[in-house]
Amino acid sequence: MNQRVRVILLIVWIVTIFVLTGYPGLKAPRFTDFPIDKAYHFIAFVLLGIFEIRLVKNSMYFLIGCNVAILAELQQLLIPGRDFEYLDIVAGMCGLCVVFAAYKGRKMVRHDVSKT
Repeated sequence: MNQRVRVILLIVWIVTIFVLTGYPGLKAPRFTDFPIDKAYHFIAFVLLGIFEIRLVKNSMYFLIGCNVAILAELQQLLIPGRDFEYLDIVAGMCGLCVVFAAYKGRKMVRHDVSKT
């Protein structure tokens, strides 16, 4: 996949995150006492990380991803029926960290295999 397509996918996904988190009154279903919306945030930011990881350097990866997570929550302060939650930011950052760790781990394994 070429660089231009990756950039377009990243931008489309960032816009999608802001649309979904900015939709008034959109509530995630609850299963017993498990807050499923945290899982949705985690998955959304895993996808963001996947789109982002091969495009930018390590420091920019977290800067972009964390800013999207924070701004997506801050916009909810302005949207009726939506609530700002720190744990949503944490869930998003955890998703970014999982992708980063998996990507770096994969590169290390590939590097070790090529040495043998």
